[in-house]
Amino acid sequence: MKYFLMAIFLLAWPVFAETHNIVMTGQSRVLNVQSGDSIDLVGDSNQVIIQGDCLSLNLTGSGNTVRLQGQMTSVQILGSDNQINWVQISNRRAPSLQSMGSNNRLAAIAP
Repeated sequence: MKYFLMAIFLLAWPVFAETHNIVMTGQSRVLNVQSGDSIDLVGDSNQVIIQGDCLSLNLTGSGNTVRLQGQMTSVQILGSDNQINWVQISNRRAPSLQSMGSNNRLAAIAP
């Protein structure tokens, strides 16, 4: 019975993950996420704070500033002049960055 319940839990785990699809321009927003979530953000000239651990950010646009408050595995950017700031605390690693465009930056910042 114990193994049966564990199997059900492991199979149900992906159900709790969510993909946040966000389209916006010239706005500020705080986004709360959970482990396993992914974010698809499309837009220009936005200020976004992402709170919580997350799998990935896919950003399409230009002139965005994003602050990562939790651990994130990867950031993919298609666009230019985007700034991704990740809060550096002990045991937190920088997300991997894939960038197609110009002048996209990933920087560690203090809490």
